[in-house]
Amino acid sequence: MSSVYLDWAATALPDCDVQQQALSLSLESYGNPSSAHLFGKGARELLEEARKNIIQAMGIPKGNFCFTGSGTEADQIPLLALLRKVGRAGRSWKPIHIVVSSIEHAAIDAQTHQLEKMGIDVAWIDPDARGFIDPQRVADRVRADTALVAVMAVNNETGAIQDIPAIGHAVKEAAARAGARSLWFHVDAVQALGKLPMRALASHADSIAVSAHKIRGPKGVGGLWIGKTLEVLALGGGQEQGIRSGTENVFGAIAFSMATQKAYNSIEAQNELARNLETRLIEGVLRISGPLLVPNRSIGDSGYVPHIVSLAFPGVGGATMVRALSDRGIAVSTGSACSSNRNRQGRRVLKAMGIPEDLALCTLRVSTGSTSTPSDIDAFLEHAEDLYRKLKN
Repeated sequence: MSSVYLDWAATALPDCDVQQQALSLSLESYGNPSSAHLFGKGARELLEEARKNIIQAMGIPKGNFCFTGSGTEADQIPLLALLRKVGRAGRSWKPIHIVVSSIEHAAIDAQTHQLEKMGIDVAWIDPDARGFIDPQRVADRVRADTALVAVMAVNNETGAIQDIPAIGHAVKEAAARAGARSLWFHVDAVQALGKLPMRALASHADSIAVSAHKIRGPKGVGGLWIGKTLEVLALGGGQEQGIRSGTENVFGAIAFSMATQKAYNSIEAQNELARNLETRLIEGVLRISGPLLVPNRSIGDSGYVPHIVSLAFPGVGGATMVRALSDRGIAVSTGSACSSNRNRQGRRVLKAMGIPEDLALCTLRVSTGSTSTPSDIDAFLEHAEDLYRKLKN
């Protein structure tokens, strides 16, 4: 049985050449990058070169880039930094308010709910029916004690591209009017890296979270770009400019930089491939009686990255369809891999968009990458149609 991998939004196929080269370099320079001797200096040089190459590949002319253990950690660093702002004003707690979209990845969503339980006031912003966050709705919730706004660049379930420049501009204007002088605008760009230019995001955000394994780098290494000074909660040895203490993962940093360079060197060709596969997928889905695009989108819709398509098979649970397709060697998902064990909770993005629960629970996500082929799409369509006919109740 041949295998078809269409779950790139969960993790990309590893680039073996990149990871083997990075491993070889890191084994040659095995010292601790913080050590003063020649072995440490060699590792430090590799680490700093990787950092520089990532910033250049992303096209960001200013700011700092620190390596983290994951995209999740990169997302949580600005959120947890809020706890440093909590202090006593007389006998009452100093109020802190944040604004967060309700379609964030679990890295933001779960941590925000925890902060809410700890007393931080949260304004949740729902998207429209197509999955887009209205910049004005975000700006309208900014007030004098707003310390942070978080809106992701590309949604990991629907592929919806948020207008980060417009949101950032609206938020900064609202902050100036409200007197929220220390407001921080954070963007989760984990699904945007390698698909969209980063410079426009950095021009309007204060921090951007990214992850290596979404662009064929290794798992277990992420990054946080920071545009201004951030006082973090977790402290230690002071590595990574004091933003993320702990001995650095030199192998991960090198591989991340190589993967980022390859992604942006071929971004036009890869996006063109993704658009062609999206066209084939959507045309094929529309020929099958019953399945629906969720949300409804046209071929080539510029509001979505073509690499991610969400569709529903009414009458058949998404988890059931995923398992049945897996039995035939085809890998897709019901949404974020981080929510795979909490399927109903994992449908919160579609719920926020107003998608009926019965339809939301019948959705699955098809996501493509640089080694995906038209035959992969054809195999998915053939087996999905056959299974739908057999499983529909």
